[in-house]
Amino acid sequence: MNEAAEPAEASDDASGPTELASAEASELLSELRDLRQNLDPTAREKLDPLLAPETINYAMGIAIERVPTLLAGEAPDRDDSKEASKARYLQRMIFLRETRLTTPMTRRLSGRTPRQYRLGEIARGSNNSRQTIHYVFQDGRLTSPENTARIERFFGVLPGFCSYTEHEALVAYLRPIVRDLRFLSKVAEALEQGVTKVAARSQDLSQDTAQDTAMDEILSAVIAARRGKRR
Repeated sequence: MNEAAEPAEASDDASGPTELASAEASELLSELRDLRQNLDPTAREKLDPLLAPETINYAMGIAIERVPTLLAGEAPDRDDSKEASKARYLQRMIFLRETRLTTPMTRRLSGRTPRQYRLGEIARGSNNSRQTIHYVFQDGRLTSPENTARIERFFGVLPGFCSYTEHEALVAYLRPIVRDLRFLSKVAEALEQGVTKVAARSQDLSQDTAQDTAMDEILSAVIAARRGKRR
C-alpha cells in the first residue's frame, strides 16, 4: 500500500542555491530579450504567446499576476524552507486538479463541459492508493516523492512541478525556449549560406508540444523573412 508520509526534514547545514544558480533566471531573461529583439517581427509574434502570463501560469503553476513582473526582471521567490515548500506543494496539487480537466468520450458526445478528476480517478491513474490521494487533496498532507512523481506524471507535468520554487519554475520554463532561440539564431546565420530547411524540436520531457510548434512557426517566419530580403 502506498502510504502518505512527510518527507524527511532538510538538515540545518544543507547548502542553499549557489550564486551562479540564483542568477540563472536573470541571465535567461536577459538573453531572451536579446534573442527576441533580433527576431523578425513575424517571428516575434509567434514567440509572444509562449511568454503570455496565462501560458506560463498553466505550464508551471506560477501565479498569473506574478508572471509580468518576473518577465520584467523582478527577483523570483527562492524560499525553500519547510513551511514554504509545503504550502507551495499543496497549492500546486490543487492547481493541477483545477486546470488539468477530464473530458471523457461520453461527455464530449453529450456536449458537457470538462470536469475535475475525481479522487478515485487520480488514484487509479497515478497508481496510488485512495488513502494517499485523500491525504493530499482532502487533508492537505504531503506524500512521498515517489507518490508525488506518479501524480505529476498522471497530470502530464514536468518532474518536480509541485516542489519547484518560483525561481526554479521560471528557469525550467525559460531554459528550453532560450536554448531553441539560440539554435534559431544560428539557423538565421546559416540561411545566408543556402540552408533552406531545419527541424527544431525540443528535447525536454514535457508532454506539451506547444513550444515545439511555436519554434517551428518561428523558424518558418525566419526563413520567409530571409527569403524576402534576398529577392
